[in-house]
Order: sequence, then structure tokens, then C-alpha cells
Amino acid sequence: MRNITISSALALALIASPAIFAQSLDDVVGNVMKEYGGVTAWQKVSTIRESGKVAPAMRKGDGAMTRFWQKPDKLRIEIVYPDNREVRVVDGDHGTRNDKEATGPGLDAMKLQAARLALPLLLVEKRASLNDAGMREGFRAIEIPLSASLTVTVDIDPKTWHIARSTGKTGGMDFVVDYNDFRRVDGLLFAFGESGMAQGTPTAKTTIDAIVINGPATPPPPAAK
Repeated sequence: MRNITISSALALALIASPAIFAQSLDDVVGNVMKEYGGVTAWQKVSTIRESGKVAPAMRKGDGAMTRFWQKPDKLRIEIVYPDNREVRVVDGDHGTRNDKEATGPGLDAMKLQAARLALPLLLVEKRASLNDAGMREGFRAIEIPLSASLTVTVDIDPKTWHIARSTGKTGGMDFVVDYNDFRRVDGLLFAFGESGMAQGTPTAKTTIDAIVINGPATPPPPAAK
């Protein structure tokens, strides 16, 4: 009798499992892209400009932030804190931080930042090399290889098809961003809230105030204090 009960419970569990278990990687990517505004629309994105506020976990004082991403892998980030200013620039395999050459893990971290600005587009552009990591903690995980030393894994919520988290890996280090406050801009879905961690330690919370898609192909002026 006990075996019958266990078998029945297992059968019910399988029936009740989320549909994402049975969906192919193509189906999952397709559902995500539909929710985020469509493949065609994202392929037309050439620049993304974001402005907002950064609340660091390990220092006092919030910073006024601007980001300017340009396809395929250019990014300029400026954060103006009450007592100083930080500028990070990455262009492919080259990067600077406050006008000083960035190398090693520092450069890789900046490359990950650039990649995260257009995660839906990466799912399409890297489709042939995506690694389906299956289900973990209720999310469908997909690993996106960026280079021989860099990967970013996205955790997808099967209820909303939102990218709830990204985990960048480089040189044995993990850089995690949790996303929230999803809104549409010109029909495309963006997360206006981010919570970052490095090696499990909180780094900063970012609140986006405005996003401009395909604006002027030049970085925004310096953020005001």
C-alpha cells in the first residue's frame, strides 16, 4: 500500500511540475525574448543610456550614475559621489578606470558590466553556444559564454520569463546581480532595480531613473554632483 502511495505522489508531482521542465532551450529563449519585447526590436538596439543612483554597501554617500552602452561591447560608467568621481570605460578587450589602464580581474569585471546591459540580446547573439543548466532553486539557468575566461549565467523565472539574476564568473570570482522593478521603455523590458554582490558580499544597490534607447551615439555629459 505504501509503494502505491509513493508512486501516486510521484506521478502527481510530475504532472504538477512547471511547464518549463519540459520546454526546450529554444522555447525558453523564445519566451524570454517575447516578454522582453521581441528579437527584432532588440536587434535594432544600438545604444542604451541609463541614469540613476548607486547606493554602495561599503562606503557612505550615494552616487549619481550614468551608463552609456554601445553595441556590441562598449560601455562608459560614471558615478559621482559626494567626495569623489569614478569613471570606467570598456571597449572590447580594453578598459580604463579613472584614466588608468584596467587589466586582469578588474577588466573582466568591467566586461561583465558591459555584457549585462543587454542580456536579452546576448541570448539571441550567443544562441549557438548557450549552455542549458536546467532548473535550480525554481529558476531555469542558462550559461552564456563571453570569452575563454568569462561567462554569465542568467536565472529565468518560469512564471514571468523575467531574468531574475545574472552571475558573471571570471578567474574563480562570482559577480551576482539580482534584478527587480521591471518596466517597459519603447516596448522593451528593463529592470530598474539592481542589487549587486561579489563573492557573496553585497556591493551596491542601483536604482535606474531613466533609460533612453538609440539616443545620440555619444556618451552623456558628466553627471552633476
